[in-house]
Amino acid sequence: MTAQLKRLKIAGVAMIAGLMAASPMMAGGVTIGINARARTICKVEVGAVMLPTFQAGENALGRMTELCNNVDGYRLILLHPAGLEDAFAVVDGVRVPISAAATQTVIVDSTHAAFRERDLGIFLSSTEGNLNLALRAEAKGMIF
Repeated sequence: MTAQLKRLKIAGVAMIAGLMAASPMMAGGVTIGINARARTICKVEVGAVMLPTFQAGENALGRMTELCNNVDGYRLILLHPAGLEDAFAVVDGVRVPISAAATQTVIVDSTHAAFRERDLGIFLSSTEGNLNLALRAEAKGMIF
């Protein structure tokens, strides 16, 4: 801690202590407000299971942990190859259709900050063999 920061900290504490001591003497009272700004954190992780290849039907991908402190919410986006016909992301048993023409699909669209754990899977209509998938978390609204 620099000497200047230390002096400012001591001066701030002394000012608050002085206001608190003087508050009974003041007829109107004293209001102290403290404001802070936290850095936006928005991330998703999957505790993956080992899959040799993706098979037709539902494939469990593991337990997904999502964390986002943005007050306006967040989106979780599955990045996948184009051309997945009749495929679905499966989030806690709920199927989210994957567009065959797209390379990314929003699988969670939250309107508030949250910390959640959910099961994640993918349903494929045919055997895909090696399939590159990734997840991305995006905060909505202002980011600090």
